[in-house]
Amino acid sequence: MIPSTGLRRIHGSVNELCSRCGCRSEGESGMKSPAQPDTGARSFVDTLNALGVDHLFLNPGIDVVPIQGAIATYKAQERKTPRVILCPHESVVTAAAHGYAMVSGKPQVVTVFQDVGTLQAGGAIPNLKYGRIPVIMCAGRNPTPNRMNWLQEPCDQRKIMRDYVKWDHEVARNEDISSVLREAFRIASREPQGPVYLSIPRDLLTATNGEQDVTGPDASSIQPGIDTGTLLSVADTLLASESPLIMTAYAGRHPQSVGLLVELAEMLAARVITTDLRMNFPSTHPLCPGIDATKGSSYDHYIPEADVLLLVDYDFPGPRAKQAAPRPDAKIIHIDIEPLKNGKPLWNRTPDVLIEGDSSSILPALTAIIRQRIPATPEARVSDRFARLANEHDKVKNEWRMKARDERSKRPISTEWLCHTLNDALDDDAILVHMAPSNADALAHQIRRTKPGTLYSWGDSAGSMGWPLGAALGAKLAAPEKMVIALIGDGGFIYGCPVATLWSASVHHAPFLSIICNNQSYVSIRELIRAGYGESSVSGEMGFEVGTDFRDLPDFAAIARACRAHGQTVSDPADLPAALKNAIDQVRNGTSAVVDVIL
Repeated sequence: MIPSTGLRRIHGSVNELCSRCGCRSEGESGMKSPAQPDTGARSFVDTLNALGVDHLFLNPGIDVVPIQGAIATYKAQERKTPRVILCPHESVVTAAAHGYAMVSGKPQVVTVFQDVGTLQAGGAIPNLKYGRIPVIMCAGRNPTPNRMNWLQEPCDQRKIMRDYVKWDHEVARNEDISSVLREAFRIASREPQGPVYLSIPRDLLTATNGEQDVTGPDASSIQPGIDTGTLLSVADTLLASESPLIMTAYAGRHPQSVGLLVELAEMLAARVITTDLRMNFPSTHPLCPGIDATKGSSYDHYIPEADVLLLVDYDFPGPRAKQAAPRPDAKIIHIDIEPLKNGKPLWNRTPDVLIEGDSSSILPALTAIIRQRIPATPEARVSDRFARLANEHDKVKNEWRMKARDERSKRPISTEWLCHTLNDALDDDAILVHMAPSNADALAHQIRRTKPGTLYSWGDSAGSMGWPLGAALGAKLAAPEKMVIALIGDGGFIYGCPVATLWSASVHHAPFLSIICNNQSYVSIRELIRAGYGESSVSGEMGFEVGTDFRDLPDFAAIARACRAHGQTVSDPADLPAALKNAIDQVRNGTSAVVDVIL
């Protein structure tokens, strides 16, 4: 036990330390009286209020103390302040902000501790970039007036983030925090949306400010004007096509775009390939052959068949894709906020027509032009094409359905049966957040999503694992009335910091369901090694020796129960429907659930 005199000495030394570094102590209460002048921390909170920020995703550090103190003061005074979402791991807090922004469409704010907190966020940061997610990550910095903590000074803290953000900035002494924060929101919100990074020295949070403008900025994007002549030409090309193909990856980030894509596809009788990054197009629609789980390889054979390709918010295929190229005489029309893809055009070929802008503004204009030009009675060639594609859709869907039913008794449990059973348990409004690469095809075959905002993936094949747990937490906070499900692999569940995530879900009353696709291995890596080095390189004990197979995995269900969540392990396929129903009931009653499915 430390004597009381020792406690007084420690308290005194802390106050002395704060006075030396410029981080002034505000008294043992941690609150200032209302009569004292505003500080940088109060301006920070006032600006969040003005910007309509309802939540602050926080992982604390000593540099964030002034912000926490300002929030405490405001709460004591019954003044407006964002709700603090405390997450005890930086990757979780970042993924949660990602999930909230993804579902709500509103930029979110994260705080972490200096350079080490930034580094600890790790792979959650590239996910923000590749997912086009507007998140403002704020990290503290050692006080500027002195060098007492000089060991950290040589680090270029912002350089850690520079390749993954739209803008990075350290607040200078001659800048006010409010104006910098508003600029960060403007940049993050402008298409293509993405993360920004602010470094805020601790002494600037405690410094007094003059009067500051904390009103919110106009965050709307400045888009090029829509060229009607170009759209008329595009409409003529599409209407004349004998085999039109629409491909999209991100259009569904604007919910209104989904209905427009449906109308456009129906008028043209165009086949639609949609990825699993968003619910861009109903997977049950007759013109959709299925969800492309690998961004361009699952439906490879359709690309050379097309004489016109309309790409709407579509990125280059991921590294796993072996995508065929369009035929040389095919016309490529690309509508995207970033159609040139930073100098990496799709298929190494410049599109015939580039329309740079927000697809949610361009699609209505294009759809209206085509609507005016189509005859009252569809041409026979268009009607025949629609019927042919609808028959193709029904045939493929029936084959997938039969595949799942044929495997309903298979042991270990089949991923097709797992996803088929999950689909039967979901309502139309449920939000599915997924990242299980080796099971992505089964999900694409069996999961039916028909409403905007009900399907989300990790952003890109270049993203980082573990994301669905934190993202599901954020999604539930953004849509508390909806069922949220995270579908994740066993390795991803470990990467996702389940203790930190499930604790956060419990204390913040944001229950969600996690389904673990537990194949006891890195299947994607194992298959690559097998393909390159033969079966003997990964079979038996060799799988563990070369680092593709797990041994003696933790009891994930027990981890869930330790975090006040429901946990169940399922190895018998006959038990799966009841287990999922029970888990969903648990979530509806306010308790998170984890179902560990042994595959």
